[in-house]
Amino acid sequence: MDTKMRPADTVSAFRLRVSRFRYVAFSISLLLIVVTAATLALGGLVLGLDFTGGTSISARSDATFDVAAIRTALGAAGHQDAIIQLSDMGRAVLVRMQDYTGGARDAVRVALGPDAQIVSEDAVGPKVSQDLLRSGLMASLGAVSAIAVYIWLRFEARFGLSAFLTTLHDVVLVLGFYAVTGLTFDLTSVAALLLVAGYSINDTVVVFDRLRERLSRHGAVALPDLIDEAISSTLRRTLMTSATTLLTSVALMIFGGPVLFGFAAATTFGIALGTLSSIFVAAPLLLVLPGALSSVEHKSTPGEAS
Repeated sequence: MDTKMRPADTVSAFRLRVSRFRYVAFSISLLLIVVTAATLALGGLVLGLDFTGGTSISARSDATFDVAAIRTALGAAGHQDAIIQLSDMGRAVLVRMQDYTGGARDAVRVALGPDAQIVSEDAVGPKVSQDLLRSGLMASLGAVSAIAVYIWLRFEARFGLSAFLTTLHDVVLVLGFYAVTGLTFDLTSVAALLLVAGYSINDTVVVFDRLRERLSRHGAVALPDLIDEAISSTLRRTLMTSATTLLTSVALMIFGGPVLFGFAAATTFGIALGTLSSIFVAAPLLLVLPGALSSVEHKSTPGEAS
């Protein structure tokens, strides 16, 4: 009886052939990045109060607010650039404008009427807004770089490069989501970017850890097969985690009101994107990075393992 196990028998019989479609996934990702770059170059981001300076006032009333009347009153006071958003069937309103002086806040109170109850009132000067924008960009870049270093130390340099490119890919496309949709980009948006970066790397680490385990056991098996098996074996966990997280972000979109809508929408898009990138981009990148395929197979051969 021949007890010798063939390489093909050493991995799971169930495998999604993800590696076969890597160039399709890479092409779609590249197209989305080009669209993002073009949108940012032509239109840019709609920067919010935190980054431009200005006034933001949220109010409620037992009666519905008349947007046209509020806009007319603010226009007469010289604030034609005011952004007015209603929620809670018109009984809650959010007013934003570029002016951060006390006169702007007084104008908003008058325009809302005596029955309006002020819920929150914020004013940001131009110097503070510039500092916040710089800090937000540095925080995002630092987070992505720290993630890459972490993966490099935990796994290997090529894994770190793949994780860095995948996480950067997700963060850039979330920026593109803000640019394409015209949603306001503010400090909560920076929080959304950091959340997406953390979520994306979490799924990527799970796949990489399973791949490393397979490499140590089955070094003679072709790397594409090991990648497919690692992704397939973690797919259920990935989809269940994403589904439960998406339920929360979608609920925030529906019930969170205008203040949280942009954050929830970007988070929802980012979670879905991070899930797809961890499956179709992160591990398959190991097959196309310079020298990655030969070095992985050489390190994982059974002769050297012994």
